[in-house]
Amino acid sequence: MKDSGIEWLGEVTGHWEVKRLKYIASINEENLSEKTDANLEIKYIDIGNVCLGSIVNEPVTIYFKDAPSRARRIVRKGDTIISTVRTYLKAITYISDVPQNLIVSTGFAVIRSGDDFDKKIISFLLTSDMIVDTICSLSIGVSYPAINASDIANIMIWFPPNKTEQTAIVEHVNKTTTKIDQTITKIKKQTDLLQEYRTTLISEVVTGKIDVRT
Repeated sequence: MKDSGIEWLGEVTGHWEVKRLKYIASINEENLSEKTDANLEIKYIDIGNVCLGSIVNEPVTIYFKDAPSRARRIVRKGDTIISTVRTYLKAITYISDVPQNLIVSTGFAVIRSGDDFDKKIISFLLTSDMIVDTICSLSIGVSYPAINASDIANIMIWFPPNKTEQTAIVEHVNKTTTKIDQTITKIKKQTDLLQEYRTTLISEVVTGKIDVRT
């Protein structure tokens, strides 16, 4: 282990590197121009479509001419999007499946790492509690806190320099979280069944279908 040089992070693995995000990834690399074909059909994602680690609502299909003026950021497979407004919502997620012409609001910063990186490990870092808390702490404003893309670019990121090791970390996390997700699903089904049984029991007792006198 070695000192990372970041007070809130502490030590990291000895051979890992610590750099500012802007040195390992681009931010807002592609945007639609005002000259975009008015009849271009886009898939649009706004802040309300995203929560921490996932897209909660399907992108809205809309023609460019009818889209809000903030519908500008072009997203590619492997990008990570980070909300720069209302940062307390923690709208940060990895884009694994990209429909044609996927566009996000300018309220997002689109992070894109190079091919020498396993793109998912950048996403894991950016959705970690330490980075999310840093983004929130750097935000300005009370009712509508926001952060500049340049401030996100200057956030320190730690990572193994070898892509093989990065991929091994990603595979381990994916395998472990899949088991956790399966357990959550199983418990949720059991909870739903118990809730259904509870409701049925109350209904049958109060309607006299079950005789409780004995």
